[in-house]
Amino acid sequence: MKIFYWLLGIITTTLVGIYILLFTYMGNGILKQVIEKEIQKSTNLTSEFKTFSLSIHDFEFLLELNPNNTITVNGDYSLWNRSLDMNYNVDLNDVKSLKELFKEEIDTPLHLIGTAVGDSSLLIVEGQSDVSSSKSSFKVELVAFEAKNIVFNIKSLKIKEALVILHQPPYSDGELDVLVNISNLSHGLLNGYIDTKISKGLLNSKYISKAYEFNSIMPYTNFNISTHSILDGNFVDTSLDLNSNLVNLDVNKFHYDIEEESLISDYEVNIHDLDRLYFISQRHLLGSLKAQGEVKKSEDLDLSIESYVAGGKLNATLHNNKFDAKISNMKSIDILTILKYPKIFDARLNAVVDYNLESKKGLFDGKLSKGRFTENEAFDLLKKYAQTDVYKEKFTGDVNAVINADQVIASLSLHSNRSSIISKGTKIDSQKSLIDSKVEINANGNKVDVNLKGDINKPNVKINADELIKEEATKVIKKELGKFLKGFF
Repeated sequence: MKIFYWLLGIITTTLVGIYILLFTYMGNGILKQVIEKEIQKSTNLTSEFKTFSLSIHDFEFLLELNPNNTITVNGDYSLWNRSLDMNYNVDLNDVKSLKELFKEEIDTPLHLIGTAVGDSSLLIVEGQSDVSSSKSSFKVELVAFEAKNIVFNIKSLKIKEALVILHQPPYSDGELDVLVNISNLSHGLLNGYIDTKISKGLLNSKYISKAYEFNSIMPYTNFNISTHSILDGNFVDTSLDLNSNLVNLDVNKFHYDIEEESLISDYEVNIHDLDRLYFISQRHLLGSLKAQGEVKKSEDLDLSIESYVAGGKLNATLHNNKFDAKISNMKSIDILTILKYPKIFDARLNAVVDYNLESKKGLFDGKLSKGRFTENEAFDLLKKYAQTDVYKEKFTGDVNAVINADQVIASLSLHSNRSSIISKGTKIDSQKSLIDSKVEINANGNKVDVNLKGDINKPNVKINADELIKEEATKVIKKELGKFLKGFF
């Protein structure tokens, strides 16, 4: 019995000590000092409790982080019933002075007000906020203190301000609307939807160009985007509509399997002005491009592309780093127009491309048919001095290339009934825009051998031609043949 009374005495003393420490004026004073010191240590702010009251059934705290920035919490609770009826108010009017918390200087105030009511079986937390100059509200239902149902409604949130709060780079601006309505967050039983919309979007072109080390500045880009996602079990299905002055992107169904971490999606992309992509392609282009296809990602990445371009069709696939393309019946004159090259040759092109993105090595194997040359000074000269009209002839032939990063070894072989144009082993440095090539032209028995070396736009030219045309040919070919070759390579 003595042991029983001794244990009872220890328990009673402990409970009384806890009560005195937690729920009396003296105990509140001790707790207040301890908690203040911890807050000051972790925030590096002169924080102090203006109000600190904790009893066995209610509480009220008013924490001043520093002048003009306070957090207020008050309400009733029951330890026995594990219930809570609480009000909270975060009132940050001078967020700029809280750099220790946000790591960045934020000019806009931040307010959050709401309630938490319920017990361990169901606790409902609600709130309203003006975070990042928005009009936002939320409601979260917790069962056994685990979130089950969520409703968020964010309107006109300033993206630039939100990025600062989230310690993210200032890569974009605009206004964000988000509506989240999820009635079940349980694993494998997801149910609900998420809608997002960005309006007045603007990409920070200078920052993005620097971050991704583009060789030229990305153009000014504004955009609007909206998405609608449906959550169903382990699956999320999303549709997307992106409109910008750079590119339009539409996705009807982006299907994501959470359990398998795999996705499959259709897409349709529309590029209004190819020249605006110069910061990526480093090549000035003319015209627009529309393509569609499918993306799959599980263990491997697979992408399909289909596009009607240059009067023909492009079909391509990407499997991880392996890129394969088939060019069908494209018009060479349209291709030259897109590339902003001289439109010297009108033919039909069929080709296959085999390229590895990682090694940057590949092959191009093309066939040209029904080809006719358009008027140019070089063939005008042959017509004048060699009495042969190349313009009337139809050419067929091959154009091939072996690609090794920026180094290209290319060959051209064109033939008609009476004439031919042949170049074997042409070396091209696409990065430095250099060429080293020998071209053999036979126009109805009139031979002109040309060696070109140097800048592909203005190469050094050496000519071996019949004396009759040599003097005039030298002048014209030096001027035109560099551009002539660009039409094929």
